[in-house]
Parts: sequence; C-alpha cells; structure tokens
Amino acid sequence: MANENKQLIIIGGVAAGMKAAAKARRESPTINITVITEEQYISYASCGMPYFIGDVIKDSKKLILREPSYFKNMHNIDVLIRHQATTIDTKDRQVSVKNLENGQDLAFRYDKLIIATGAQPIILPLPGISLENVFTLRTIGNAIRIKTLVDSGKVKNAVIVGGGLIGLEIAENLVQRSIKVTVVELLDQILPPLDRDMALLVQKHLIAKGVEVITSDGVKSFEGNVNNTVSKVITGKRQLQADMVILSIGVRPNTKLAQDAGIEIGTMHAIKVNERMETNIPDIYAIGDCAESIHLVTGRPVWIALGSTAAKMGRIAAINATGGYDTFKGVTGTMIVKVFDLNVGKVGLSEREALKEGFKTESTIVPAGDISHYYPGARDIIIKLIADTATKKVLGAQIIGEGNVDKRIDIIATALTFGATVDQVSKLDLAYAPPYAMAMDAIIVAANVLTNKLSGKTDGILPQKVIDKLDKGENFILLDVRTEMEYMSGRIKGCIHIPLDKLSSRINELDNTTEIITYCRAGLRAAQAYRILKNAGLKNVKYMDGSIMAWPSELEK
Repeated sequence: MANENKQLIIIGGVAAGMKAAAKARRESPTINITVITEEQYISYASCGMPYFIGDVIKDSKKLILREPSYFKNMHNIDVLIRHQATTIDTKDRQVSVKNLENGQDLAFRYDKLIIATGAQPIILPLPGISLENVFTLRTIGNAIRIKTLVDSGKVKNAVIVGGGLIGLEIAENLVQRSIKVTVVELLDQILPPLDRDMALLVQKHLIAKGVEVITSDGVKSFEGNVNNTVSKVITGKRQLQADMVILSIGVRPNTKLAQDAGIEIGTMHAIKVNERMETNIPDIYAIGDCAESIHLVTGRPVWIALGSTAAKMGRIAAINATGGYDTFKGVTGTMIVKVFDLNVGKVGLSEREALKEGFKTESTIVPAGDISHYYPGARDIIIKLIADTATKKVLGAQIIGEGNVDKRIDIIATALTFGATVDQVSKLDLAYAPPYAMAMDAIIVAANVLTNKLSGKTDGILPQKVIDKLDKGENFILLDVRTEMEYMSGRIKGCIHIPLDKLSSRINELDNTTEIITYCRAGLRAAQAYRILKNAGLKNVKYMDGSIMAWPSELEK
C-alpha cells in the first residue's frame, strides 16, 4: 500500500489536530499516525467552557469528546499528551519532542507533518498580572480552576477584560451564578466584529441584564491583597473591585515553532497555506487557529479562529497528506454568540470592514419576526444587510434578536459563498409554514428593502447616522408617525409627532425646506410616511431604518 510504513506526525491535539488524525486513518489504514500535544486533554470542546463555568454543563468530562485510549484502541493512533514539540528539522524531516512529565528528549521522523498548534491568549505585561485569581480561558484546565473558584462562593465581583465573543459568554454565565460582572473594553464598543449600531443594541441588552459595560477605557494594572490575590482592577478612568479577573483580550496564532523552522508566515501573522493547506515547505501542512484562510468576499488572507473552520481544515489536510486531493477555498467569517436572551450573528463583512476594503456600500436595518406573528412563540430579530452598490452583491449581514438568528446567518453565508446579489437573495425559495417562518421570510424582507434602496426607490438612513446628525446639531425634522399611545410611552428627544393616519391632512405643518426623517416602531410606517411626503412633493425626505427597535440610545418619556 502507498502509505505503508509512512509516518504522519500531527502537532496539536484539539479540534484541528484530532480531526486530521481521525480523517487520515479513514483515508489510509496503513499510515503510522502520531499526535503530539503539550496538553493534558485532547479533542475537547473549548467553545463549551463558558457554559461549564455557568453550570449549564455540569461535568467537565462532557466537554472531552475522546480520550487518547480511544484513538489508540479504535484507530491505532498514538497520542502523546504532555509532550512538547520543540523544533522541526525540515532537512532531516524530524520533530524534536520533550516529555513534559520526565524531561526526556525524543525525536520523531516524519514523511508528512501537520502543524495544528492553535492560538494562545494575549496576555499584556501589566503590573499585577500574576496575582492569584487572574485567569485566561483557553484550556479545560483553565475552566476547571475558574469553576472551582466560582463554586467556592468567594467571588462576588468579577471583571472581564475584553468585550469579544468569549468575554460576553463568560459574562452571561457568571451573572447566572449571581456574580456582579463588569466588562472592560478598550475600544468604543463591545463585539468589535460588529458595526457600532448593532453592537450598541447588544450593549443595551447586557446593561438591562445587570452587566456593567465600560468602553473606551483600558486596564492599567491589578492590585492584590495580603494573600497575593487580586482585589482591584485599575483602568485609565476608575478602580473596580474584583475577586476574580478573566482576561479575554483575544488570541494570537501560535506560530513560533513553524517560524523557527523556516515556514512562511502570512500577512495576518499566521502560517501561510495554499488551498490544500500546504505550507511553503514540502509535505508540511498547517491547519486550525495557527493558519491563515482566504476571505471569500474580499479574496484576501484573513485569520479567524473558530473551531468550525479548524475541523474543515483538518479534514482537507488529512486527505492531502495521505495521497488524496481536496481543497479549502476559504471562509465567510460566519460567527454567532448567545448573549442572555439575544442571539447575535455576523457573516461576511461589516459595513466598516467593507468600506475599509474599498467597497462602496448600501446598508439597511430591518426588524422582522422570526416566524409568523400570529403563531405562539414568535420573536423579533433585527437584520443589518450590506451590499456593494456597484455589483449589487451581498457583502455581509449582522442579525440580533431573541428569535431564530442562525438560520438567517447561514442563508447569507451560503449566498456569500456563491457570490449572490441582493436581488437573488430576495427571490430564494425558503421553507415556509407558520411555526418556522413568515410567508416572506425575514431575510427576504431585508433583501427587498435593500433592493429598493439600491435602486433609488427609497431613501433610508441608519439610526447611528441620525444620532451623528443630532450630535453635530444639524437642522432637520425628526418625525414620529406612531400612535399617540406609542409616542407617550417613549420617543426620541427633539422629535415632532404626527400619527401616520393624520399625516396627509397635516403635511402643511411641516417645513418643506428642511430635511425630514420619519420614524416609527420598526420602520414600515416610517417608509409609508416617507412615501406620503414624497408623493406630496416634498423633496428632502428620508425614513429611519429599523426605527425605535434599532435605536440604541435612551428614549425620552
């Protein structure tokens, strides 16, 4: 057989590495496979660790999908835990390894080598960073130590440094454990992958759930008590009480081993690979969080560390390393996170990212129901859909809400993969029955609204741009067209109120020389008001996309 007596070495034993090992064995019954990992545990579900801390998942063993003995007994794969790969000799095709338990030095010859060294948490050299109860969350061992402390009942106040996906998952789970949580984010918004207008809606929800959110402020140091345990977090603007700190600043690709071996590092500071996951060194592959991908929207290298991507990369590398042929074309940056009652998803480019990449964009924000409004359990979602004005192709979407978000994010991920236009998305034949969707699905509604904007049939303005205009003191009329009861329950400061059903008879009350922006609860009546005003001959009119439902600031009562 072609692979008889051939040696496949895999460095790294979590999502990418173990996926590659299992697939390689299915592809070749004769190749010798050895996995080398520094960690105590392999093949574990790191994405589930916040829910283990929150006691949603009761037993850490449920996060460990397979043990080394399983791979040996079932697949004849040798897994060496607590072994560190120290150097790769590409000339002699050898990996030097240190046994971390007894210090023994070992060497392994390879015919094919797959690097799956993952990523490592960013830890800034801040004063007090080594105090007790200052944690990162990257491994099962980290999670067990954090949960043990939480279970002890000694944590009343926790500070999470970083407002990204993992930080917010941890925040939710600590609040569920009756801990006061403060999130500190250096940027001016949480969830940096999202546009500010959508991130602010998530931030409003976090605050409503009791989480203190501090943005535009960075941590400067940590202070401890006499027991050398953290007690305070010092930021640029304040001091925060803390019995526990979790650093969730982000991760960076773990590439030192590869770099020292002369393997090329790409523009995103991860290992550069082609679509077969091959590096610049023959017979060496790189997969998972240590490797670059290509973004399918931009065609440029990108680094997005997700377990779903790692598993796909592992499969492709294994096929190629065992003599087959397969390719991994890239990613669309699909991500989703649960933040208390909200589901928060993003795919493709944000509006900010698209502009940075040189696209000229049009965007819309559209609230809609996830299923038919009359069916029990119907919930709202808010869709931000972004397109390129030149080609009308979809560039990305962000969707938040209590309703079914992942379904719509996956629809747009598929559309992006095949380069669909907004018009094509609006005509997709999607599943419909009242328990599952509206007759015209929310994503189709959003695509229709965006098509109207792209064609010039309507002129909408996003809520964040209205806020910017208010902050600048620009002269315009903000027209609330909701009912009297809705208006009294909460309104945008400085607006005037004319209910939609009275607008035609009261148009003469409006100054037609001043820009008018209409709004309602979700945008539909605002668009109807826009049409009434335009048909009456008013020229400078816009409606506010998403209206009150997408308004991130407090309302006046």
